[in-house]
Amino acid sequence: MNVSPAPWTPSLLYAGGGSEATRRNVVVPLLDGTADERTVKLAASLAAARGGEAIIVNAVVRPSGTPLDITDELLDEHRTAARRVLRTSLDSETEVRTRGTARAGRTFSAIVEEASEDFSAGILVLDESEPVVPFGRPASARVAGNADSDIVTVGGKHASSTLSSVLVPVAGGPHSGLAVDVARSIAEVRGAWIELLHVVEEGSGDRERDDAEEYVAAARERLGEFEEVDSWVLEADDPADAIVEQSRYYDATVMGAPRKNRLREFVFGSTTGEVRSEAYNTVVTVERPHERDSLLDGWL
Repeated sequence: MNVSPAPWTPSLLYAGGGSEATRRNVVVPLLDGTADERTVKLAASLAAARGGEAIIVNAVVRPSGTPLDITDELLDEHRTAARRVLRTSLDSETEVRTRGTARAGRTFSAIVEEASEDFSAGILVLDESEPVVPFGRPASARVAGNADSDIVTVGGKHASSTLSSVLVPVAGGPHSGLAVDVARSIAEVRGAWIELLHVVEEGSGDRERDDAEEYVAAARERLGEFEEVDSWVLEADDPADAIVEQSRYYDATVMGAPRKNRLREFVFGSTTGEVRSEAYNTVVTVERPHERDSLLDGWL
């Protein structure tokens, strides 16, 4: 498992406070010592694409009123659990450097923030396999405010044993460019192909159709020399329903995180949230907490 990283190391996935050369690692924080296998595999793919390490960090939360210090023996147990996750999730042929460790702190977000900085993380990969209840705070929401890294969240009710196809619904959201970048990294390492999809409402006029073509063209351009890609514009009454239906035919869906706040998302709904809850494949959501990264920024 400890082999040389993949040769392709794109700058387009980089974000964070350090230089590109020092922010290539991918950190997977564990809240309960376990992680879905697909989350660890996806993190390994992203680390390979960046030429960095995939680092599993077991977070040991010590609430207020309890001693923050823990014994070396107990911390070793949590490190062992992190390494066990790596062994059970990745096979010996995985071409990426890996590490399993543990950190203690008062809150999960504080531990993640410290680990992100200490391990020079360009990406945090969070496991959110279970649906988020209304007004609940998913892991991504708890760490986004302080994270100096891109955040990739892996969820959805269904998982494929393979990853050979990636659906990327493209639009003008603030994280749409990053979604395309992440999809390319996954596809490059896993040998998958990408389908770019934009949904327009049935009966839309020429302006809406022109915008749809611009989104798709911008996404194709962002993929650069990546050739295993197709794209299309779909007419449908409801974008979320259309994406969910199309998810039947792909192993993963990669989307930008919702731009609405939690209250608005609960009241009015979110396309990303609906897809994550109902899709027939693994759903990967991405966000760059402190920056916009829309597909059309600087393109038109």
